[in-house]
Amino acid sequence: MNQQILNFLNKINDPLTVNRLLVSTFLKHKNTSIVKNNKINKLVIQKSETLYNELKKFTDILDKVQQRLCFEELLELFEFVISPSDKLVNGAIYTPVNIRKYITRESFALLKNGSLDNTKIADIACGCGGFLIDSSRELKRRTKKTYKEIYKDNIYGVDIQPYSVNRTEILLALLAITEGEDEEEFTFNIHIGDTLEYDWKETRFDMILGNPPYVCSRNMDDHTKKFMKNWSTCKTGHPDLYIPFFQIGYELLKPNGVLGYITVNSFFNSVNGRAIRSYFENNEVDLAIVDFGDEQIFKSRMTYTCLCFLQNNTKSLVHYAQVKSRQLLPLKNISFIEEPYKELDSFKGWNLKDNNFIKKIEARGTPFGEIYDTKSGIATLKNHVYIFKPKKKDKYYYYIDEKTPIEKTICKDIVNSNKLDKYSNFNDLIEKIIFPYTHDENNKPILRDEEDFKQNYPKAYSYLKSNKNLLATRDKGKGKYEAWYAFGRSQSLEKRKCKILFPQLVRKGFKTIYNEDENLYFYNGMCAYATKQELFNLQKIMKTNEFWKYIENKAKHYASGYYGLGRNYLKDYGINI
Repeated sequence: MNQQILNFLNKINDPLTVNRLLVSTFLKHKNTSIVKNNKINKLVIQKSETLYNELKKFTDILDKVQQRLCFEELLELFEFVISPSDKLVNGAIYTPVNIRKYITRESFALLKNGSLDNTKIADIACGCGGFLIDSSRELKRRTKKTYKEIYKDNIYGVDIQPYSVNRTEILLALLAITEGEDEEEFTFNIHIGDTLEYDWKETRFDMILGNPPYVCSRNMDDHTKKFMKNWSTCKTGHPDLYIPFFQIGYELLKPNGVLGYITVNSFFNSVNGRAIRSYFENNEVDLAIVDFGDEQIFKSRMTYTCLCFLQNNTKSLVHYAQVKSRQLLPLKNISFIEEPYKELDSFKGWNLKDNNFIKKIEARGTPFGEIYDTKSGIATLKNHVYIFKPKKKDKYYYYIDEKTPIEKTICKDIVNSNKLDKYSNFNDLIEKIIFPYTHDENNKPILRDEEDFKQNYPKAYSYLKSNKNLLATRDKGKGKYEAWYAFGRSQSLEKRKCKILFPQLVRKGFKTIYNEDENLYFYNGMCAYATKQELFNLQKIMKTNEFWKYIENKAKHYASGYYGLGRNYLKDYGINI
């Protein structure tokens, strides 16, 4: 969508004004001047209104950029002009039309209940109603029912945002009107509510479709966290908000019902997905996964997604295929890998690409995690305050800039091991970190007393004090730290001698660095500690085709051929040297 159009709409804070502008423009582009429907009629901007001037400005922009406001463009705009805070907290996001239609079409194909006249279809996080629109069109095509009858008897939705529910009803009304079914009133089953606690009473559905909200645990409000606890699929790790929507949707299905979602694909292997994997296994869910791998489906989100089709029957299989969205075939024509749940490990994670290979590697020798102590780097939560590349130095000080000295003796060397592949000379990667810690006789890090810090390192103390308010914003201002100048997390602060540094995101042929400097620290990437010989062995192992095949099958896939090399993906690799 053109940025000028979005900028114009994003300046308007009132949802009703946005609705009126969009509906009036849509009807104008459809050459529809007379509408019987009461809901739509109230939204049409009349020439006598002051708002008509804004409508003229908006239509002028559309004409300038040669943008016609057809039905899909209208839906897309309604989704895009949701406030940024709501997108963050509630996970609202526009689903591309080709993905929406594919999920809808294939879910209908899986449904085996004979006549569709009494079929009940729901989207339990409906946003502005894209899936309900497509479902209504499909029912209209497959039955002799009118849209008025379909809306009353077959289509259901719920969303936490009142303006989204209102927009869904607007769009459904316009769908009927533009296809020649203009009625004064339509009866809708679209409700305002929080899906985590919404009571559907005895209503059960033949089909549930949707795009569950993408909200990570750190962005959830307290209300959401409270109700997440009511669902058994949220009992492990810190699950994202989409996780319980699997359980809620599946439990709302009738026998032989179908659920079709697009969701994040991290639940295959993550700790956060452990409970949902067990749920699928314990309930013998027939689950088909169409994984998009590293392909970015959503323009506005850096997310890695898959399509999931759940059937409430007793096949108890996971069907898996990785494809590109442009190569989507009907489900019946996709060559799926099929695995019974008994062959998968719900606790450790599902290895869906080549389970036999992974099981073979993990059954041999000694697990990686029993030999190598693998750590993530220092986490200050405000790296740009603590970490710097000196502009100059003298006998006693490093200088953050020309005028800001920091005592050399309070600084340690540190490297961003995610950048190892970008530097041919390791020394060019070394930076300085203000390190307000000492170590006891057991190598345990101890935060310096504030008075000691102030007396012995006045330059560093003064510099951090000038950033005290900024440091207080870490963890959204709710962080509980040992002192205001402490790092955000206490990880990786101990002195360790023999180590291998490597990136957390890797491509085939990635670089590793062996180092014996116990005063060298790292951030952003990963590090493995062991004896010198064991680490030399590890460097050889990491260069093998077998190791890379393991990573391709086990680790999380990112864009441009990168994989996540976190310790959870490494700990079970069998070492037999």
